[in-house]
Amino acid sequence: MIARKLYTFETPYITTQTLHVMLQDYKNPKDCIWRLVQSGELLRLKNGFFLIRHLIEKAPIPFEQIANLLYGPSYVSLEYALSFYGMIPEGVFGCTSMTLNPRKNFRTAIGTFSYRHLSQERYTVGVSHKENQLGGFFLATPEKALADHVFQLCQGMTREELLTDLLESKRIEEDSLKTLDKKALWHIADAYHSKIVSTLAEAISSL
Repeated sequence: MIARKLYTFETPYITTQTLHVMLQDYKNPKDCIWRLVQSGELLRLKNGFFLIRHLIEKAPIPFEQIANLLYGPSYVSLEYALSFYGMIPEGVFGCTSMTLNPRKNFRTAIGTFSYRHLSQERYTVGVSHKENQLGGFFLATPEKALADHVFQLCQGMTREELLTDLLESKRIEEDSLKTLDKKALWHIADAYHSKIVSTLAEAISSL
């Protein structure tokens, strides 16, 4: 009876607050939630946030929206976003995001969700709002995802070293770099006040 209530829910993720409303006719909703977790009907991602198992078995898991909701404010970026846009050839294991909050990792039954801190002035540029079948989520633009990558992982590189890292280590096609919005990239560089992000903008503009 309890599990059947979950079949009426529209999204594969659900909070404790929503579960309490759904189970308000039961004497002890907390015990009901515990039994649903123990039976595997609910997968706990963190305290107060769950996945409904039968829904994620029927449709693709909306990693982007889960990432936004699991720890926020945040937007999906770095390797996951670069893979989303088809800029890097390898599949990405885990969902990587930027956040205004302290750095954090969540290791869950569906993969690892990693968050890296970014200051307010850097956070607010270059973020787009995307849609999927379940609604909206926040994702870095290609330019922003690349800027986040070099800001986090490529500090101290020269322009030549940076291009080598992107073209050879990350295996990003040169044509993909050439199609980036250079004006947007310089706007991001201005907000970051970072030598390596400015070096990235210079390198892309020189291609």
